[in-house]
Amino acid sequence: MLELFNKWLILIAIFFFSCESGTANPVREKQTEEVPSPSLCTPNPSKQAIKVFNYLYEIQGEKTLSATMANVNWNVNEAEWVYRHTGKYPAINGFDYMHLYTSPCNWIDYTNTIVIENWWKQRGLVSASWHWNVPKTQGNTTEYAFYAPGKGQGQAETNFNAGKAIQEGSYEYKILMADLNQIAYCLQQLQKKKIPVLWRPLHEAAGGWFWWGAKGPEVYKALWALMFKTFREKGLDNLIWIWTSEGNDSDWYPGDEYVDIIGRDIYNQKEVLNLEFEYCRLTENYPGKIIILSECGGVSKISEQWNAGAKWTYFMPWYDYERTNNTLDADFSMTGHNYADKEWWEDAWKQDFVVSRDELPSMK
Repeated sequence: MLELFNKWLILIAIFFFSCESGTANPVREKQTEEVPSPSLCTPNPSKQAIKVFNYLYEIQGEKTLSATMANVNWNVNEAEWVYRHTGKYPAINGFDYMHLYTSPCNWIDYTNTIVIENWWKQRGLVSASWHWNVPKTQGNTTEYAFYAPGKGQGQAETNFNAGKAIQEGSYEYKILMADLNQIAYCLQQLQKKKIPVLWRPLHEAAGGWFWWGAKGPEVYKALWALMFKTFREKGLDNLIWIWTSEGNDSDWYPGDEYVDIIGRDIYNQKEVLNLEFEYCRLTENYPGKIIILSECGGVSKISEQWNAGAKWTYFMPWYDYERTNNTLDADFSMTGHNYADKEWWEDAWKQDFVVSRDELPSMK
């Protein structure tokens, strides 16, 4: 009788242990299966885009990917500078279609994707933005700019009207659609190579300094939707869409159906609690979305941000034009940097949660 009683005690203990651990709880297993998986807003996304997105989704709060930005042109100069001084390559290299209006030309051809192909073959991930240059004035074919009137701070400005650009038949609409068709063609060259792109267009709109944000949130959102629709019709399936918030600007958000990742650009902010505040605000305003530090410079070290709770899924310091404009110049050997110097990067590499290129899984 005592032996039977002991067996019952053992069975009861096993049952309660299973409920606590979840190892044999059919109710809990069913609940797990019912949780919807994250999905890209691009219809029928490529296998590679899905792999990149799922990886970013899975590492949230556990890991952060390192990134660098091309020095204006089609290059990986900043990534090479980081490697020269620290021995590691960042996981992501950012590119910019800034000079689309001149491409192809003898100094830049965005349809020549060799530099991106080589980065991708070495397991590096690819991001791309677009400082969208348009004619300074109507009919102008020699002068281009992306700053809105009064916002250039000494740089070229354009009176290009975003409101008119979304109106079929207008001069601005013709320019807009020609540019969208051209950049779609460039992105299709990467699609053919099965290279996914972390696509970050129309950034920092609420700041008002670029023409695409100069006419308010409703025009901006219509412009974003037009771009998304155009690319969908072109069959682009390799894009992961990133919207850049300027902080308290929810009126400018294009909508979940158009955005996969939320970015934030932050400069000259050493107070780590302010960085943590920005991160938390985005996680609260856009629950379920991946949150990244899409541009940064002169900010607290990544270790400090992470420990404070700002657990960006990736971070990208901006480029220092003089430092990395030419990898053969003496400047390239110097360890100082306008936005993230050698010491800043060395701190990043010491953290187990910071991922370098060699630590990435294959996304092919």
